[in-house]
Amino acid sequence: MSHVTAPALGEALRQVMRRVPSPVTVVTAAARGEMRGITIGSFTSVSLNPPLISFNVAQQARMHPLLLEARHFAVHILGTEQVALGRRFAEPGLSGAEQFEGLAYRLHPEGTPVLEGVLAVLHCRPYRTLEAGDHTIFVGEVIEIETLTDGPPLLYYNRAYRAVGEELASGKLLNSAAPNSAKS
Repeated sequence: MSHVTAPALGEALRQVMRRVPSPVTVVTAAARGEMRGITIGSFTSVSLNPPLISFNVAQQARMHPLLLEARHFAVHILGTEQVALGRRFAEPGLSGAEQFEGLAYRLHPEGTPVLEGVLAVLHCRPYRTLEAGDHTIFVGEVIEIETLTDGPPLLYYNRAYRAVGEELASGKLLNSAAPNSAKS
């Protein structure tokens, strides 16, 4: 077992988190006459009552100030056929117009761009934000859900886009008396 201390701790955390698969989503929003999107790998469900989701955005991201001002945003759940969408919205140098150029999308009544052909879209209104280091955690209240297509979700794991693997058979539960188990 090895231990890492600051300042290498941040890089060590990055290496460990590469071992954790995450769903690939694209969040879109519009404010100040501009529309943008961003690829998110930190998406998760928070609560069912009320229905809440969350994701993290770097404070230096071009999408960050727009999300702080938006009254509505859309979370697009990508399928394995949408790797190009994940890459497009992960490209930091593109303008908002360049992000949507040539893509099939429509505008929600709130003005938010909604991508066509994704697995599902969660329409959200801002619920809370929380500054966390160099990121902001955005919590959204889901106000509408669109299921557009069916298929396997797109994942990100070890610096690459991936699909869900084979289902694993149930294994034996660990015995609490096992040699490496923690003792209270």
